[in-house]
Amino acid sequence: MSFPLLRLPCLALEEIVKNCNHKEILFLVQTSSRARRLISRHTKSHFVKISFVDEIIVPHVQLFYGDQEFFRILIYAEGENFDSSWKFKTLVPVSYDNEEQCLLSCWTKYDQAFQEILDFLNEVFRIEDVSLVNNPKDFYRLVPIAEHVASKNLKIRSVYWSLFSGNEEMENRLLTVTKCATDFKIREMNFFSIRFDHFHLFRMDRLEIDHSSWMTAENVVALRNCKRVRLGSVWFEATDINKILLEYIEDPGELLELRLTSRKDIRLGDVVTGLNAVEVLITGQNGIRFSATMLWEDTIVITRET
Repeated sequence: MSFPLLRLPCLALEEIVKNCNHKEILFLVQTSSRARRLISRHTKSHFVKISFVDEIIVPHVQLFYGDQEFFRILIYAEGENFDSSWKFKTLVPVSYDNEEQCLLSCWTKYDQAFQEILDFLNEVFRIEDVSLVNNPKDFYRLVPIAEHVASKNLKIRSVYWSLFSGNEEMENRLLTVTKCATDFKIREMNFFSIRFDHFHLFRMDRLEIDHSSWMTAENVVALRNCKRVRLGSVWFEATDINKILLEYIEDPGELLELRLTSRKDIRLGDVVTGLNAVEVLITGQNGIRFSATMLWEDTIVITRET
């Protein structure tokens, strides 16, 4: 016996939808355009977090409720074992893997897939934040996806970029669009120079760049509104780090910790030369204090004292 769910009064439908879990909502809104329209009116209390993972083998979208993944949409460019379809903006062949609790979907273009899936999820749920993981063999495929996320005024929580390779336009686009990400990690870079003049716009809780030889002392100073910054393979002299520290003492912004691993030999005594330093505690005229510590011969940690 069928149940006339969509013929229920608005308040009754709202109560039923509130008691549906996220996965049930996903399948209900795919039954018809009318179901999608009516049910989506009552799902804004259903919060989700989304992660776009552009893996080499099978790119996919992960959906989380809290910290628990409840659904995954796999994105294929070809295939034959699809027995149904889902309506995003495009009607897409799909099949459901009950054992793996995931949806297999077939698209002609990966960037189109990510964008239409995001638009669909944004229509159905209230998206708390979005995370992005790029494909090391197609470095920049997620750049337009990140721009699409930003165009929807959605919060970018974390960005994990495994490789940069010298396309300055794409790298500038990525750095610009992710300036307010909570957590940003860049693991590899295959170049030594990039011009990016907007680090002062960064507002990250955590920024990590493994290979930072292309960065200048001015770039690092401009990162003062990031809370925790970790930069590897910088090409700084002690005088450069001294300059950075002096600037932070004058105006620390939101910075709590800066960790620099230098490709040159650094002595802590040279770093604090000319500063109001007692051992490794530096105090500015405004009362702001930083400590400087050498962890290894090549790594210095500058920490704001609170």
